[in-house]
Amino acid sequence: MKKPRKPDFVYDPIKDKRHSLSKMSRVKKPMPRWKKILLWAVGILTIAGVGFGIFALGNVAKLAPNFFKIEQKLKGEDEGRINILLIGVGDPGHDGEGLADTNIIASVNTKENKISMISIPRDTRVKIPGEGNFKINNAHAYGDIPLAKQTVENFLDIPIHYYIRANFTGLRQAVDAVGGIEVDNKYLLYDPEYPCDKNQWKSCGFKLQPGKQKLDGTTALKYARCRKGTCGDDFGRAERQQEVITAIRAKALSTETLLNPGKIAALIQAAGDNVKTDMSIQGILRLNDLTKDVPQDQTINAVFSLEPNGFLKSDPAGSSDLLPIDSTLTAIQTFAKDIFRLGPIWKENATIVIQNGTTTAGVGGKLETKINGEKMPLQITGVSNATKRDYTTTQIIDYSGGKKNATKAYLEGVLKVTATAPENPPAKPSQDFVIIIGSDFANYLPTPSSTTR
Repeated sequence: MKKPRKPDFVYDPIKDKRHSLSKMSRVKKPMPRWKKILLWAVGILTIAGVGFGIFALGNVAKLAPNFFKIEQKLKGEDEGRINILLIGVGDPGHDGEGLADTNIIASVNTKENKISMISIPRDTRVKIPGEGNFKINNAHAYGDIPLAKQTVENFLDIPIHYYIRANFTGLRQAVDAVGGIEVDNKYLLYDPEYPCDKNQWKSCGFKLQPGKQKLDGTTALKYARCRKGTCGDDFGRAERQQEVITAIRAKALSTETLLNPGKIAALIQAAGDNVKTDMSIQGILRLNDLTKDVPQDQTINAVFSLEPNGFLKSDPAGSSDLLPIDSTLTAIQTFAKDIFRLGPIWKENATIVIQNGTTTAGVGGKLETKINGEKMPLQITGVSNATKRDYTTTQIIDYSGGKKNATKAYLEGVLKVTATAPENPPAKPSQDFVIIIGSDFANYLPTPSSTTR
């Protein structure tokens, strides 16, 4: 006889209902409090992560229209040099907001692990295609990024592979996003005409003491923009702009920033709203990989100016325009193309005296012509005869105390001799190097002409 099957429900006479025994047996115990907290936290973080991703994607897309472009290598990388035009403009509504008062060509040497920055002052007169000869800051105002790039390419005769454009707010917010930057101010800065923060039509002035300073975004903007008083016109301003850019980059790539999601979010927002570039996100990451390990002493900073080796001169007609000393642009273009070799020599700004130590006339002038013909950024301050005319070997006497090694290396390479220190160096030498030409000049000079030196 079969055993009776157990009922799978019970009857509740009070409520006149049946309750399933199987469901009653599956009733779960209350969840521990720590699990509830953990799940709640995970949910919040997931929502926040998705929100941050949408926020980042939106801002990066604004920053880089080519966000999704696939770039295995950057333009110019295989050739050994990537050129990026850095453009600074005013905020919307600012007086002359379309003018690009900052034009810096940042170049990455992918073979020698070096970086260079060349600043072209805003008043430099250039030929703007389709417009004529005007100050370079007008190129952006006339034709936006495309015309600005084309103008710089023609002026320097180098390709511009990418651009990055930022306004005042972008710089200020970027500095604040990384927690401020440190600069080493060379001298007292005082610009009594610097505009007020909330009213650009009034002057509130700006003053900064010399020495190492930590700057917030507002002060960093003033440091990079001031140009009246003791701020050094556009030339001093250009030097400080390069310093600020370098400081922001160093701080943004520091562990302090990379491990701080809040700072990263602030940087993305600052860039998304106020910075534009034609680089893809993959290209930006590739650029970071190529430059993150470049040491500070491998960065070459150059500013075209009115200094002896500055490539520019004032307009004889009296305008505020700055004109290239060499109207053919050969000197400027040679320097820009060969910045990684010539930049260190240019920075030393050495002075050289050439003396003919032989009885053969004309060799001093011939050497001067050779150096000038190579468009070397050197100052030859005198060419004359030596006190003795019986030197058999050319000599390079280094009066710089070993402080101008790039120039010394160049001269040694040209003349095929090793530089020596003077036996009794003066306290304040009037030149950095003296070259005494010996009868071995045929090693480095063609047959001299019948000149008098």
